[in-house]
Amino acid sequence: MYFNNLLDLVNRKRRNEERAKTAMKFAVGMGIAATIGLAKGILYAPKSGKETREDLKKKAADTLEVIRAKVRTKAEVLKDTTARAALELQNALSPKPAAGKKKK
Repeated sequence: MYFNNLLDLVNRKRRNEERAKTAMKFAVGMGIAATIGLAKGILYAPKSGKETREDLKKKAADTLEVIRAKVRTKAEVLKDTTARAALELQNALSPKPAAGKKKK
């Protein structure tokens, strides 16, 4: 029974890590897609080359800040999840006193 609980805990941790990786990949993909769409829209805008380059710089910086904020948020979630899983694992591995024994 103890071994099964430990395996369940490890499997739960692994599933949580996979979910976090999937969420991170999705966020990165969305950021890349947004950047490409934005760049394409700006390149086809009827502006001079200098204005377009300035707009691209500004939009790239804004997009980078958005991506950094999302990565920070996901990193915090991952850090909290990992800490919680480590605590659960530590609690599962720590010896528990027997319920029926009396102290002398």
